[in-house]
Amino acid sequence: MNLRTILCGIALAACANGIHADEPPLEYTFHHEHVLGTSLELRMSASSRDAAALAEQTALAEIDRLARILSRHDAESELMRWQSESSDSQKPVSEDLAHVLERAEHWRRQTTGAFDVRAAEVAVKTATLAREDRQRDLRPLAAAPYTLSSSDERPVVHRHDDLPISLDALAKGYIIDRVCERLRERCPDIESFSVNIGGDMRKIGNRPLPVSITNPFDPTEGSRPIHSFVASQPVAVATSGNYRRFVEVNGSRQSHIVDPRTGLPADKVASATVIAPTAIDADALSTSLCVLSPSEGTALVESLDKVECLIVLTDGRQIASQGWPGKPSGPAYQLVSANDPKSEHSGLLVNFTLNRPKDGRYRRPYVAVWLEDGDGYPVKTAILWMQTEEPGPRWHRDLTRWYRNDRTRKLVEKSDLIGTISSATRGPGEYTARFDGNDDSGKPLPAGKYTLYLEVAREHGTYQIIRESVELGGKPIAKKELEGNVEMSAVSYEYIPAGNPTVAKR
Repeated sequence: MNLRTILCGIALAACANGIHADEPPLEYTFHHEHVLGTSLELRMSASSRDAAALAEQTALAEIDRLARILSRHDAESELMRWQSESSDSQKPVSEDLAHVLERAEHWRRQTTGAFDVRAAEVAVKTATLAREDRQRDLRPLAAAPYTLSSSDERPVVHRHDDLPISLDALAKGYIIDRVCERLRERCPDIESFSVNIGGDMRKIGNRPLPVSITNPFDPTEGSRPIHSFVASQPVAVATSGNYRRFVEVNGSRQSHIVDPRTGLPADKVASATVIAPTAIDADALSTSLCVLSPSEGTALVESLDKVECLIVLTDGRQIASQGWPGKPSGPAYQLVSANDPKSEHSGLLVNFTLNRPKDGRYRRPYVAVWLEDGDGYPVKTAILWMQTEEPGPRWHRDLTRWYRNDRTRKLVEKSDLIGTISSATRGPGEYTARFDGNDDSGKPLPAGKYTLYLEVAREHGTYQIIRESVELGGKPIAKKELEGNVEMSAVSYEYIPAGNPTVAKR
C-alpha cells in the first residue's frame, strides 16, 4: 500500500466521522447606495454567507446610528439639535459627538487654523466681500469654537460662538472607524475586511488589498489611476480634492474646500491622499493638505507617526512624503495628440449616466456595454460591471443578452471575460466607455456595421437595454444622443477614427 492510498483512506475516514479539513474563507463584497449621501462598499473574508450577512447588517446599523448623531442634513440629528442651543450654553453630548469635536479641535490646532469646522459657512458669507470686510468676518475663527470638559456622566461642550459647524470633513472617517470596531466586536469570525464609504476606506487584517488613487485631471471611468499600491497591513486611506465637488458663488464654480484663514477657495492642490492609522485622522488631514502649502503639508505629515501623503498640485506636479509606498513619476497629466493611432482619445466613445433611484438603499446595477457584428456575435466588451464574489455570481445571467451571447463567444474563443475584464459595480454618476478599434482578443476590427448595446440589470430594480446601429471605419460620427431609461440617462456616443487631429488632456 503506497503513501497516497494511506492518505486517501485517512481523509475518507475523517469525512465519515464528520471531521473536515479547514476550508479557506470565502470572499464577499456588498455595495449599497444612499449611504451618508454616497456609496458603501464592504469587502470581507468570511467562513459562511450567514457570517458575511451578519457583518453587513452590523455595519449598516452602526452607520444609521451614527448618522442620527453626526449628520448636518438631518435637523433632528444630535449635532444639529446641539447647535440650535445658544452659544453660551453648556450641554452634555454623546461620547461619539464629543470624540469628533475633540479631533476637530485637535486638527485646528495642529494646522494652525487651516482646518476649521466653521470654515465652509463663513466662506460662503464672505465670498463677495472686500478683503478688509472679509478679514473682519473671519476674526472669530482665530479662537477656539468650543471647550470640552468631563462630567460624572457625559462629556460637556461649552460653545464660544454661534457660527454654524459642519463635521463633514471628519464624520465619515469616524463612522468608518466605528464600523470597523463594531465588526471586530460582534463578528469575530471576520478576520479581514475593508470599509469604503465614498472613496475613504479603512482596512482591518493582513489580507492584501489593492488601492488606486484617482487621477484628478482625468477622473473618468477607465482612466489610469495616478498611483496604485497594495496595502497588506491594517490602514486607513482618504482623498480630498477639488476635481469632483464644487460650489456656486455668484454663478462662478469654485472649490468646495476653503482656507479658513482667508475665506478664499483652496485652489493650489488638485488632490491630497493620506494614509493614517485611523480614517477620521486621514479624513481631516486630506482636507487640511488641500489648504496648506505643499511644504507646510508635507512637514506636518513628516512630523506624525505612521502617516504618509501624496499631494497633486494643480500644475500637475506630485509631492509625496518620505514613506509613501512607491514614488510618483512625472506630472499627473500630459498633452497627447489623436494623430497617434494609439491615442486614448480616438475610437468609439460612449457616455452615459447611471441614475440615482428615489428610494432608499439599493444594490448597484450590473452593467455591460459591448459591440456585436452583423451576425450578432459579441466582438468587443468595453464595460462589464458585476460582482464576482459571493453572493454576486447567481445574478450574472440577469444581463440577459450579454450573458447568452457570451456563452457562444466562450465556445469559440476559449476565454472567459468574467474575472478577466469584469470589474466592480459602480454607483450613480457619469461614465464613459471606449472602444479602441480592437476585438476582445486584441485584433483590429474590420470596418463595417456593428450594433452597440448598453444593458443594465438591478436587483429590486428594472432590466433595461439600449441598441444602436453604428458604422465604424474612416468616417467620424458626430455626437449623437440616445433615448435613456429609468436606469440610464444622458446616453450618447461619438466616433473619432485614429488620425483625426485633436489635442486633449488626460
